[in-house]
Amino acid sequence: MTGRPGFARGLSLVCIGVRRVLQTVYAMCGLAFSGKSSLAAILARELKTELISLDAINHERGLRGGDGMSDRQWEETSATAMARLRLLLRHRCSVVVDDTFSHRFLRDRCKQVAADHGSRFLIIFMATPLSEIEARRAANDRDPVRHRMRDEVFRQHRDRFQFPGDDEPVVRIRKASDVEDLLLRERHA
Repeated sequence: MTGRPGFARGLSLVCIGVRRVLQTVYAMCGLAFSGKSSLAAILARELKTELISLDAINHERGLRGGDGMSDRQWEETSATAMARLRLLLRHRCSVVVDDTFSHRFLRDRCKQVAADHGSRFLIIFMATPLSEIEARRAANDRDPVRHRMRDEVFRQHRDRFQFPGDDEPVVRIRKASDVEDLLLRERHA
């Protein structure tokens, strides 16, 4: 929802009548092409949450992460996403934030926004093997289903990535049954 223009006007489509006792921020985390956006859409639909996509925000801004963006440009996109998150949390919505959350400080910032609104925070880390990610990138180069990511941009992303530590509230997704387990737990949270 939040990736479309007119974000604030459509705010309460999902939130009305679906009030959880404690709203949750689900922070999608993982390398590009790990399956974050696909799972984010499933979580938003199945758990009846709002969805904030940093790719969609970049699109609104006329940017594409796969072409390479400066740290300043990413910071502006992140600031927009956190502002939207604050608005949704004020309306007592649970939210899936679809980003790579490639650095600890980004996850900590999102966690603080959640805490500021009395919300639960959970990192959903896509533990997709690098060989599978590379196969997905190659398949996308042959038959594009999303924007291509330049090799040098992916290498920098991969090499700078700070994986979630054991001290962070993280669920690691390795296989389809992990998704089923997560959905079952979260429906009863």
